[in-house]
Amino acid sequence: ARRMGRIIKNLRAFARQESEAITDVDLNAVVEAALEMMQAKISRSSVQTDWVAGPPAIVRGGEVRLQQVVMNLVSNAVDAMETMDEDAPKWLTIRIETTADIVRLTVSDTGPGITEPEKMFDPFYTTKEVGAAQGMGLGLSISYGLIQSFGGQIKGANRPEEQGGGATFTIELARAGHNQEAAQ
Repeated sequence: ARRMGRIIKNLRAFARQESEAITDVDLNAVVEAALEMMQAKISRSSVQTDWVAGPPAIVRGGEVRLQQVVMNLVSNAVDAMETMDEDAPKWLTIRIETTADIVRLTVSDTGPGITEPEKMFDPFYTTKEVGAAQGMGLGLSISYGLIQSFGGQIKGANRPEEQGGGATFTIELARAGHNQEAAQ
């Protein structure tokens, strides 16, 4: 019942996202909430998750919009691994690293990688086929805009084969307090 309550709370927050203010947000809590909402899809696709929340990683942003970005990256990773052989390793790895002024979130998968990396953030670009996992090609484009609206960056690349292949996306956001000092 508590889990259902948290999921409903998050879904309600998504419905009201347009009025969400920019505040201090713990990126660990954002990832936890996104993974909780995506758990059924992750389990259904037999994807193993490698994620352990660390110490608070506080950034300036909109909690719901950051959840939307993380959910999009997780969903894309799971979709990419869904078509792989059953014996192939399917790993979703999420890491948060904090430096003096930047918080870096990395979402990696062991899927087939990105066909045309130079186009991945273009609106309406998608590699998903028509069917259950069809996409409109707007998720990464919207995510790019949201991260930029928080003063951050998002990048994507293919992982080297010796690291298991697949794709990796990196989001960099200023630590809370650092972007405010720069504005003054």
